[in-house]
Amino acid sequence: MTFRSLPFALLALSVSLSASAQTPASPLGPISPTTGLVLRDDVVRALIQESSGDRIHDGVQRLSLIARDSLDGYSEAAAWTKAAAEAEGLQNVQLEAMKDGPQWRATRGELWVSGRHRYRVTSYADLPMALATGSGSFEGTDLELVDVGTGSQDAEYAGKDLKGKVVLTRGHPTSALRNAVVKLGAVGVVSSYSTPPWNAPHRMDGDFPDQVGWATVPRSLMPQGARTPFLFMVSDRQGRELRAQLREGPVKVDVSVATQAPTGHLSIVSGVIPGTLAGEEVVLTAHLDHYKPGADDNASGSATVLELVRTYTTLIRKGVLPPPVRTLRVLWLPEFEGTREWFSRHGADPVRRVAQFNFDMLGASMTRVHSRFQVSYTPDWNGSFVNAVSESTVAFMNRFNGVAYPPRKDFRIGSVTGSQDPMDAHMERYGRGSDHQLFNDHGIPGVAYSTWPDDAYHTSGDRPENVDPTQLHRSAFAGLAGITVAAWAEGTGALELSRLVAVHGAKRVAEDEFRARRELASTPAAQVPGFARLARAGVRAGYQRERDALRSCLALGAPAEPVKAMVQALETAESQALKRLDADGKARGVSLKEPSPGEAERKARAFVPRRVKGQELASFDDLERSAPPESKARVETVKAAMTTASTALREQGESELRFYQLADALASYADGKRSVADIRDAAHAEYGYVFPVEALLELFGLLEQSGIMTHGR
Repeated sequence: MTFRSLPFALLALSVSLSASAQTPASPLGPISPTTGLVLRDDVVRALIQESSGDRIHDGVQRLSLIARDSLDGYSEAAAWTKAAAEAEGLQNVQLEAMKDGPQWRATRGELWVSGRHRYRVTSYADLPMALATGSGSFEGTDLELVDVGTGSQDAEYAGKDLKGKVVLTRGHPTSALRNAVVKLGAVGVVSSYSTPPWNAPHRMDGDFPDQVGWATVPRSLMPQGARTPFLFMVSDRQGRELRAQLREGPVKVDVSVATQAPTGHLSIVSGVIPGTLAGEEVVLTAHLDHYKPGADDNASGSATVLELVRTYTTLIRKGVLPPPVRTLRVLWLPEFEGTREWFSRHGADPVRRVAQFNFDMLGASMTRVHSRFQVSYTPDWNGSFVNAVSESTVAFMNRFNGVAYPPRKDFRIGSVTGSQDPMDAHMERYGRGSDHQLFNDHGIPGVAYSTWPDDAYHTSGDRPENVDPTQLHRSAFAGLAGITVAAWAEGTGALELSRLVAVHGAKRVAEDEFRARRELASTPAAQVPGFARLARAGVRAGYQRERDALRSCLALGAPAEPVKAMVQALETAESQALKRLDADGKARGVSLKEPSPGEAERKARAFVPRRVKGQELASFDDLERSAPPESKARVETVKAAMTTASTALREQGESELRFYQLADALASYADGKRSVADIRDAAHAEYGYVFPVEALLELFGLLEQSGIMTHGR
């Protein structure tokens, strides 16, 4: 190099360095030997150190002051969230009005025990959830209080005149509303019931005597034109006190309730962090509704998403991260109802949504409310790269946060004001019960983050002091790790992601094969021929899931040839796994030839259902409500089969959310390729339960009859 050319070389270097400074490198890289993630180690540190569980907890406390299950309260929470999101740099933040409909507003709700020693039992002003949402207005004094026990048995009402009286129940209030109010003329209900049925394995009524449960008066309960009853919720201790007084003699109560049912609407808070690639999005959701205080459910999720926005906008502004490749679409909305309406408006947008991340109940203290942090897989029929990303993130977090004082402080995910609880996160098989299910039903891979169970779930005990800033920080990082990969992956980064997917896929299919071979070994010899088909189907389903996961990397820009080679390697491995399975069966000394199919089996193999486009939001509950009289028996057949399956899965130790809305979960397998028999086999692979083919034929037949499904073949 001559000295004359040196200035030009220095100028070129200066321009190169300037461009490099202006455009930070992709956060993705090869699988880290330290973390096991496809995020660069310096990016992992930045995501941990910039995000804050303490900031999230501040947001939790703010939202917990609002009763977000009423029109005015929800509107206040939405307005606050919109302003906070704008302050943190979210762009194009809007309040998207949902459809007008009947809403609920309460201005007064008081329950008193009258008489010489008159005292107030509870009030809406002191605890909004003491007055159930949907309660009607009422004024009355010296009303007789009558104990009806659980309120669900006819014997509990025998010989009792309830007209114009108030009933006290320790059971689910809907039973007492239906029996005492609708049938027998009571004016209202007082209930000490505190936990919903799906939470029964984790706690029983009375375990926490001072918690008040969250309840509602269903709009469909009363005949049109009838007065809407009131429903007061009290604690187990208060219920016992009232029953003790009733044993001493008659108890009279005074009731003062002022409510309104105005026509109005809730709103969806929506905003974006724009990406550089037009027409592609990654969606973040948190439901904003629920009771006061509702700290974990779901002020924690809503506040966490705000912190994710702040973390990203800060790191992008500082030049630590480039702008995302895909736009981050951020939604705060009413659970289920809001997501359904958002899809009805935006499901056909000319946008490809590559993944969704759902934040619901994120901050429960592991020790205080006996919870644990879990991340969901997508359903087997919706295999995606997000599963490998979630698995690697959980493994990383546990490794570097598994003790109170981890030696690597840069990878410690803690907080200033939170606990020192060791990390113990878990990957969970797909379950429903939050908004991720609706995204999966639309074919968009949805991941759910949650702390579950929670001793204070849906009660007055769901308070900020039971939410741990340390756990909030960990939930936030788990989300940041997954979202960053989904939103920033392209080209080389997407190729590195496919390698991570291949590695974790090999682990999962090995577990699938182990499960199939273990169950085949434990099957009585006479049943081996029939079960062998299910075992093979289970292995095939696992390999198909992982092939789908690899192919999902192509949509992110991974080169086709390397991904194709990985898919082919899986196909070879599948063939070898099936041979091992067959060898196990033959070693039992019985024929593996399947029995001849019966009539139901032949029908199931010929029936290939496909959901009608535009019917993604239709559910079995919708079908049941609108079923004509001649279909009621068929509906009951399906419901009975789902109840039997739920009982069996419960006895197998499955979480209640695994089989929540089970008929809808099964309907989601319909893709125009799987027959009903294939769906039965695939569902066995996912749930470990053989659903009766006759019930599945009825389910898909009813769905077709109602216009939700069609079928071929």
